[in-house]
Amino acid sequence: MKKLIAVFVLFSLVTVHFVQPSITIKKGDKFTLIDDVAVTHVIENGTWDSNGTAKPKLERGAPMVDATFNGNDSQTIGPFNTAGTYHLYCTIHPEMNLTVTVQ
Repeated sequence: MKKLIAVFVLFSLVTVHFVQPSITIKKGDKFTLIDDVAVTHVIENGTWDSNGTAKPKLERGAPMVDATFNGNDSQTIGPFNTAGTYHLYCTIHPEMNLTVTVQ
């Protein structure tokens, strides 16, 4: 099943984030990320910590994610076949984190 779940939005020249910072999906689901602005994003497994330090990490059970967006494009992420909580982040934009909960 393919679901549209998260969209990137540019709010100013320096602030970029996921419209939905967390999502809940079912085991086996995929979702589509849409970059609706002319800004490059590289989405990978991991997170930014509260100090602004990137923490790349492929969590057990998570699909490997390495998706590059160049603006006004989209990509499907998944499937997520194992229940759990997983983290994705944009390696370019600090604080751009997405939490995926799989039930």
